[in-house]
Amino acid sequence: MKDKEPTHYEILKTMNRFATNTDRKFQNIESDIGGMKSDIGKIKANMVTKDHLDDKLADLKGDLIIIMRKEDIKIRALVEILRQKNILTKEEEKKVLTMQPFPQLYT
Repeated sequence: MKDKEPTHYEILKTMNRFATNTDRKFQNIESDIGGMKSDIGKIKANMVTKDHLDDKLADLKGDLIIIMRKEDIKIRALVEILRQKNILTKEEEKKVLTMQPFPQLYT
């Protein structure tokens, strides 16, 4: 027995069903992409840029240096007091004050 050839109506009906399913899939994809665009916009708005981070790190470094300089002033004052009371020798004073991070130069 010979298979019956599909009619034009059957072919068009099958093509229409395929097109409808494909169209639904594309609509879902477009919806997903729209949501992703929104998410990317939020990420960009909240994202820290390299320049911003560099500025903040530079500010932090400056603040830390100021704090360290204040501590260095205290150390120098303490060394001077200890030297005046003859608790430290001149060599010990020189050794402490020539240490990092802010060494003093001695001649």
